[in-house]
Amino acid sequence: MKMAPTPTLKIAEQIAAAEAADHFALMGSQDPGAVSVSGVRQQAGASSPGASACTTLTIPAPPSVNNLFSNSVRGRFKTPAYKAWLAEAGWTVREQMTRDGCDRVPGRVVIVMGVERASLRADLDNTAKAAIDLLVSCKVIDDDRFVTGLVLAWMPQGNHRTPRARIMVRPADPMTLNFHPSPDGATGGWFLDAPEDDGEV
Repeated sequence: MKMAPTPTLKIAEQIAAAEAADHFALMGSQDPGAVSVSGVRQQAGASSPGASACTTLTIPAPPSVNNLFSNSVRGRFKTPAYKAWLAEAGWTVREQMTRDGCDRVPGRVVIVMGVERASLRADLDNTAKAAIDLLVSCKVIDDDRFVTGLVLAWMPQGNHRTPRARIMVRPADPMTLNFHPSPDGATGGWFLDAPEDDGEV
């Protein structure tokens, strides 16, 4: 008897299949050289001394911090929705780490995250905790106490039903980011500038 794939695998497979097709259109660009696979906009030729340790991931959009835990007389516990998201997002991260050879980023890091905006009522900062905890649990980063910087943006939603988040994790090295908003200001994207060559060796 042929078993239907689990919702977790179906969504993860949809992310993998659609990623190459839609992440170039996040800000209306059709130039693959201008956009990193994380959905964070990166100018062509941008790099840094720590680029080899940089990793980019696509995950289902994180739930709000308000929906992660519930309290009862027996204590605090993860909500069913949070458990389902952890299973789904954890599978997608591990699959990308294996498939794409993404690196762990040890030590102090800077995280740049774009979350596709499905509602104008949601709070962007509420999405950060679940995403960072996921990076720790999947051993992408050592611990959340090593997150030196955190940069967030709402992104326009792509051509799929389930909102996603794109995450770039970089060593805590010098970098220059520029924010480019959409015409209505409700969404935007981050550009990572290439370092200038000052001629010094």
